Amino acid sequence: HLHHPPSSFFFIYFVYHRASSLVKSTMPHSKKPKLTHDDAASAVSISSDELAMIFGHFGPVEILPLRRVCKKWNEAAKNTVPLVAFQVNDEKSHHTMKTMSSALPNLQQLNLDRDYDYSNQIEFQYAHGEDPNEEAQRNYHFGNSIIVTHEIDMISNFTKLRVLKLYFTQLNGSYPHLFNFPLLEHFSLQRCHNLKWDLGMLAGFPLLKELVCCAGERLTGNINSLRVLKDTLEKVVLECCPQVEGNFMDLDFPHLKILDLHCNMDSITGDIRDIGEASFPKLEKLLLPETVFGGYGSKILRISDAKDLIAAIYSIKKQRHRHPSLFEDFNWNLSESFPDSYQDEFEFGPRPRFSFCIVRAGSRLGWRWEQMFDYTPDYRFEVNWLDPLPAKGSSEYQSYIEELQKIESYMDTFPFFRGYHEPPSEAVYYQLTREYRPSPSQEEAERREVIRVFHDKIWDAYRRKREYTR
Repeated sequence: HLHHPPSSFFFIYFVYHRASSLVKSTMPHSKKPKLTHDDAASAVSISSDELAMIFGHFGPVEILPLRRVCKKWNEAAKNTVPLVAFQVNDEKSHHTMKTMSSALPNLQQLNLDRDYDYSNQIEFQYAHGEDPNEEAQRNYHFGNSIIVTHEIDMISNFTKLRVLKLYFTQLNGSYPHLFNFPLLEHFSLQRCHNLKWDLGMLAGFPLLKELVCCAGERLTGNINSLRVLKDTLEKVVLECCPQVEGNFMDLDFPHLKILDLHCNMDSITGDIRDIGEASFPKLEKLLLPETVFGGYGSKILRISDAKDLIAAIYSIKKQRHRHPSLFEDFNWNLSESFPDSYQDEFEFGPRPRFSFCIVRAGSRLGWRWEQMFDYTPDYRFEVNWLDPLPAKGSSEYQSYIEELQKIESYMDTFPFFRGYHEPPSEAVYYQLTREYRPSPSQEEAERREVIRVFHDKIWDAYRRKREYTR
């Protein structure tokens, strides 16, 4: 090997042995250090552990051929901890992963994506686990695609995994060996519809910091089973996991920064008024389903109930150490069957829908009602301010004025509820509708909004199709 050393050998040794000389980049080319035969010969003295540290600066695919140089390099590769993720998204990368399971057992980041060969209409799936959903599997494949099955149990060889991400991975049934990585810190499952598992299985990840599961129809369990991870979890995202249940307050963990349970999570319960001064001390983002009192999109029966809910939200936001953006991406709705509801249909269109939200202008907090529309901009009411006006001349006052101008500009463009702080009576609303004449600027703004909404819907449909067929 020393008489005809491979270029990778020279390069790695050069990085290791001559790194201190490279800082002299201003030296004339003739005086810059060069790798010589003697340098290559002295490479024999580099230990396997030192080589492993050098290999760690390469990606997993680049390390694999280096292990063939000699026995020492092969041993070094096995001890290497690659810092780059390896992605499995076709048959070739799957076979590479199989090789890595023995050649690079210290792989730390692994992504498993959906694999489909469009040119040959071949769909790749992983071998069924325990208790597979046979009916779902028959309905899931594309037309006349040829099904090729891969093994997945070799993943258990990567005992030092810290990041494991599965996206649209063709798994069906339960795979206990996927939940036994003692060093794992990030676990993400997205659109793995037929993977059967329970939240209690996460006990196999004692160092887990981030948990993300979207569209986990076969995920079961109570969120209180996550309490075994209360000292490590920083992020919990569970969306479209309808069989998961429990009270969100059971996730009151000391280091939790993100808690997202808002989409199709109807078995989650609780009351935001239970959030005390010491609850969720590090929380930065919170999204809760409408089944939680005060959750995203939750409904109130009376217009007057909005003030009570906002008062509860405001008291939480004013607690010490609360992140300033908490609850500011929430919307709450007035039930369409509220006692003073408008009739179902009238000459100007369907019954109006009302929501309310937190408003911020600089450091000043308030809230307002809005009438929601599907394809045109919402009509906003006047802001009900909660904080006092900042002192004139202060930096906070200047920031407040700048944001207030944006609020007023929107109201000038869509002044339907100018002067109103809450939804009016049915008679007043109909009178406003009959008398209101949109300005040219509003008509232009509504035209642009309609174009934007339809563009977004088309793009979203295209994106979803691409995701489905990846």
